[in-house]
Amino acid sequence: MPRPQLRLVKKIAAAALLLPCLSIPAWAQKNAPVACPARPIVLGLYEFGHYYHAGVGLDKDVAEQLIKRSGCAFELRVMPRRVIWQGMQSGTVDMTLSAAATPERTMFSYAEPYLWIKNMIILRKEVDPRIRSTADFMAEPNLRLGIGRGFVPGAAYEEFVAQLRNIGRVEDVDDADRMYAMFKAGRFQAVLGSQLVYSSYLRDEIQANQVRIEDWNPGKPRGTINLLVAKKSFSAEEARRWGDLMKGITADGTMLRLVSRYIDQESAARMLLP
Repeated sequence: MPRPQLRLVKKIAAAALLLPCLSIPAWAQKNAPVACPARPIVLGLYEFGHYYHAGVGLDKDVAEQLIKRSGCAFELRVMPRRVIWQGMQSGTVDMTLSAAATPERTMFSYAEPYLWIKNMIILRKEVDPRIRSTADFMAEPNLRLGIGRGFVPGAAYEEFVAQLRNIGRVEDVDDADRMYAMFKAGRFQAVLGSQLVYSSYLRDEIQANQVRIEDWNPGKPRGTINLLVAKKSFSAEEARRWGDLMKGITADGTMLRLVSRYIDQESAARMLLP
């Protein structure tokens, strides 16, 4: 073969080898696989609506993807959130899912975001329909708010909750099951929650139009839920690799399919990180 033609064939071959790489996301090209510890990874689950309840939920689905894609041995344990935080600080719990990355929590864990989240205000039907804002709610002294202990209201409602707490109009409840039961019983007139949570506990009430679900701060940014990886168990680089594995669950469409098991697909799509 003449030399110019040979050079052309080599260029074409080199280009052909490069093409598959061009379709791979940048995060996938630079990643090394996660390293499995010698012992099973302890991942803490907790009862919280469609994230996890009675043995099923999004957190369990995502955990199963982590097991499948990493090849690591896991031990899934159901425990209260406060026990998860204590375990991550002591090194007995390695990971948890669907967690807000507060300054306190990032002292003992690395946060890898994987879904957008926005809390809504849910009101009992008998609340005056003229109550349409945090200011309206504050101005009505008989209205109280129920909050799950350790719940993070997010930027949209942080100041609102703090103000209500200062005047004794917040009732802290140990777990979500009990909080929503108290809400249904009329112990307080409002709760804050995201769609994956309130749609689980208030399915019948929503269908019967017994509650109002409103966004009183549409201009405030959404927050994220995160995979939290204990600093006692993994390095920052190892946590980043777990985060990249989570990105893969979104990139191939699996995360959308999993979230759509619990809420409508349009709402699920809005939760996906780019």
